[in-house]
Amino acid sequence: MKSRFFFMTLAICVLLAGWIVLEYQYEQARQEKYQQLSQLPTYIYVADSTRVAPLLERLADFETIGELNLETGLQAADELIHAYQLAISFASIREYEFPHIITLKFKPIKASVDEKTAVMRAIAEHQIPLSDIDAQSIAWNRIVGELNAMQTRWITFTIVTGLLLGLLFFFMRFAYELRFLLLQKKQLVSVADALKKSTQTNRQTWLMFLIPLIVAIGGYFILGLLDVIPLIIPLWWFTIPAGVLIVATFAINLVISIYIHDQMLQPQFEVSADEF
Repeated sequence: MKSRFFFMTLAICVLLAGWIVLEYQYEQARQEKYQQLSQLPTYIYVADSTRVAPLLERLADFETIGELNLETGLQAADELIHAYQLAISFASIREYEFPHIITLKFKPIKASVDEKTAVMRAIAEHQIPLSDIDAQSIAWNRIVGELNAMQTRWITFTIVTGLLLGLLFFFMRFAYELRFLLLQKKQLVSVADALKKSTQTNRQTWLMFLIPLIVAIGGYFILGLLDVIPLIIPLWWFTIPAGVLIVATFAINLVISIYIHDQMLQPQFEVSADEF
């Protein structure tokens, strides 16, 4: 019986560890998308120099903005002359007025996607025409669409995986206990043996719940603390597999209790202690 319990616990550990690995890969892919978004600068061309300072002050209030730079029109023009090696001297362009350029980049986090609309609204409030804003909208919307598609697939995968893990946990545990209950029909069970089995069942129930969580989740955090992998899985996610095992544990306890209660209403038989 002990070898069967060990096999069941090991199987749940492996399945839970595999789920964590797949979740880790998903978070890696999602972080890559956020990194791509953070590399898309938004350019704001401000012709009226009096609006530059208030706009910079307002944009600095957004925590999702990772980079915020100001470049005067002359600086931008001078950089273009040097970059393209144009036959134009800096002195010859000083008499012209060029718009100031504010460049901002968002942080590679989910909140940046949610807050970009608010940032664009704040820019518009400072009377900056939409034609003077280059927000890389086509590339941004494409990546956001990919993130939304990934999120939909993640929800479906999580639901299916949670159900499969919960059902497997339930039926493995039920089959384990059912074997003893069927053997119990062969002989009368003493009070001492019944108490021993009840204590053993409770202990194994909690061990089968706790050991996979400690081994799989603990292994993930140990690898992170050893700098083998970055800890990128959100902490709240671990409540999902823990919740699945909690629900399955309570469900199997309820079913076993009902089954034992039904057995008590029938003639009982004894099984030797070696069968435990």
